[in-house]
Amino acid sequence: MKTRIITALIFGVIMIGATMLMPETSAVLYVIVGLLCVWEFSGLVLAKDSKPFYNNFRRIFAVAIAVIPSLLVLDAMLSPNPIARSGYVQWFFPMVFIPFIFELSAGSSKPFENIGFTYAGIIYIGVPSALLTAISLQDSTGRFIIMAVMLLIWANDVFAYFIGKFMGKHKIFPSISPNKTWEGTIGGFISAILWGVVSYFIWGVIGYEIWHWMVLGAVCSVFGIIGDLVASKLKRSLNIKDTGTILPGHGGLLDRFDAFIFATPFVVFTICYVFMDSRFQIW
Repeated sequence: MKTRIITALIFGVIMIGATMLMPETSAVLYVIVGLLCVWEFSGLVLAKDSKPFYNNFRRIFAVAIAVIPSLLVLDAMLSPNPIARSGYVQWFFPMVFIPFIFELSAGSSKPFENIGFTYAGIIYIGVPSALLTAISLQDSTGRFIIMAVMLLIWANDVFAYFIGKFMGKHKIFPSISPNKTWEGTIGGFISAILWGVVSYFIWGVIGYEIWHWMVLGAVCSVFGIIGDLVASKLKRSLNIKDTGTILPGHGGLLDRFDAFIFATPFVVFTICYVFMDSRFQIW
């Protein structure tokens, strides 16, 4: 427990400090977090039946191309003229075909599974990381929205855990996550919405109304829970407890960011196309 508390304090200070300091530190933070999560993910799902060089290169390349969505977003933001930027990004596209070429000589018994998992890392982790980068840089309030969303997800998780622990009786998906109950889930959902109301008073600089925050609370709760279940399904399928060991007492980064990463695309969609917030329209 002591190790868990110390790790949580250090981790929390880094996350909050880097997110809140300035837009650039927030953007860099979530690119780094995304790449580390892809490193964990690729280490779990990519085959290790080739020679060490091929195994290592396969994993490193999976991380390298996972940054492509962030680079494309940055290019779109820095070069608003589509014609000007179209020539700049062309060299990225051949990279996505390199795994096909690589697997020809790697000698793995699961070449197309490796290719599929490489692209799964781009979609599952690379895209949310790119969206967080864009939100951080597009407007001075972006990093505050990210911090607020993170707190909404934490509120959902904390209250869902304690309500489920003391009141939970009806399991949701016992074969995937045996500790999750309907009571805890509903309690977390209500708590996230209520924390959304509190967020209205904390994050006035963002300029959202109470109903905006309540909707964000609901979105963070629903898709955060689904993201947690998706990660649990992944770990069950691999027969592991944690995705890594980078956070002593807590497991891997993906263990801590599974809900946040999965909820991010839905949060961005809500901000852009439900709230019609023009500050965060990328294209």
